[in-house]
Amino acid sequence: MKKVSLLILLAIVASSLMMAAIPTKMVRLTIINKSGFDVYMKLEGSAITEAYYYLTVPAGDRDVPVVKVFTIMEDVYSRTTWQCDGAKSSGTLFVDGNLRLTFTPCGEMVFSCGYYIGEGRDFRCDPALGPVLITPAYAKYRSHYKAGEPRMEKVTYFKYLYGPRAPYWIDAYLYTGFLNWGCNTWYYRIRTYKLPAGCAFRYQY
Repeated sequence: MKKVSLLILLAIVASSLMMAAIPTKMVRLTIINKSGFDVYMKLEGSAITEAYYYLTVPAGDRDVPVVKVFTIMEDVYSRTTWQCDGAKSSGTLFVDGNLRLTFTPCGEMVFSCGYYIGEGRDFRCDPALGPVLITPAYAKYRSHYKAGEPRMEKVTYFKYLYGPRAPYWIDAYLYTGFLNWGCNTWYYRIRTYKLPAGCAFRYQY
């Protein structure tokens, strides 16, 4: 009987030590929805915490955003997000402190860029496409997505059609479909626009 009691006591102590080893710090995850559609996010934690969250944020817009604050455990999460009328993306969410995610309006491409004219090459800045070449030669240009900053990140993910254009045969495998218009056959591509982009951001694809 004493041996059984001792084994039970050891089991309780071992369980307590294991629980103490699990990081249990709780942090705030703030989600601001300006996308115009509902946002759903599934978070599956590592084997250390075994945390699981399914977060829902109703549709909001730029004028009347919807703000939800969730309390979750620090962890490296496997993330699945549904946004922009069902567009699904997956990746990783690194939660190592308080985090704010702002879902921007769907279909909106936002760049911040400047242009330089030099040695015959002229780039202009298009708000949707970024730097656009006007004349051939050499020049410097710069652009970056307005993705916020780490821990205060802007998020979007949607598909869009790129084209139409008359393709080069070497790029034929890139195109999704074609249409006949006028005297030519025009091809288009389905492309993905997503933010944030960069290794420093906690929201990763």
